Amino acid sequence: MLKTENSNVESSSETNQWFDDLISNLRVDELLLQSDLLEKHKKEVYEAMITGDHDFMHNYARKTSSAFFIKNLIDSYFIELVERKARPNRVALELSNSKVLVWAEIENNDENTEDALILSAAKVNNEFSKFGFFISYTIVELEDELNIPIHYKEVSF
Repeated sequence: MLKTENSNVESSSETNQWFDDLISNLRVDELLLQSDLLEKHKKEVYEAMITGDHDFMHNYARKTSSAFFIKNLIDSYFIELVERKARPNRVALELSNSKVLVWAEIENNDENTEDALILSAAKVNNEFSKFGFFISYTIVELEDELNIPIHYKEVSF
């Protein structure tokens, strides 16, 4: 891509604005911290950064990263199911730090819904596996007469 002087000026302006906003937000948080008005969670994060508590900071980063990717993975999965017109009777999820277990009950011999569940998981796994997140699924038919495992949470679909 050919850069022009004008695009460098715009980029520099955006960069400066981003840093100005960051510094401004940090200063507001500094004042709130000094006044003991900063929310507890933010205070813990800043204190860990200030004291160099690397265990806390890496654990915090892992948890927030997992929450971000798991949420997006689930959103993508359900969007894909809707687009494929899947019609499971019941769906339940079990979440961990890097995967989502899906339990789905379908009508007997409902190949279309079964295919939609499988292909939706495959597409989402293709998108998120590069970040270390994935879906694993169990599909049962109505005639199997199986209950949702107790550690799963049923979701409305």
